[in-house]
Amino acid sequence: MLTGDVLIVEDMMIIAMEAEEQLRDAGAEICHLSTSVADALELLSNKSITFALLDVNLGLEVSEPIAAVLKERGIPFVVASGYGEKSIGHPALSSAPLLTKPYTPAQLRGAIERALRTH
Repeated sequence: MLTGDVLIVEDMMIIAMEAEEQLRDAGAEICHLSTSVADALELLSNKSITFALLDVNLGLEVSEPIAAVLKERGIPFVVASGYGEKSIGHPALSSAPLLTKPYTPAQLRGAIERALRTH
């Protein structure tokens, strides 16, 4: 399903670690973890990312700038939120499949498939 390097943007380390395990099970070769917009944008500048999983709310910031770059580059991504669709007020974020936290591995796989189909 997935190949290559995957970017996980998540400010809660336990959730990021669970996501990494699930993404590796889905075929990701390397997972790059980021907890902030600045760090994620730097990773996007320096790595060949093939897919991303973005938490919407990163504490004091939202992941919309990351989604905009991913969208511009044609990199498929999935958005995760503990608040459901209410939190998706940003156009770049709303263009991707949404997972409501907590999500199961099957739900993540389904969202990955939807994201890959649209790219």
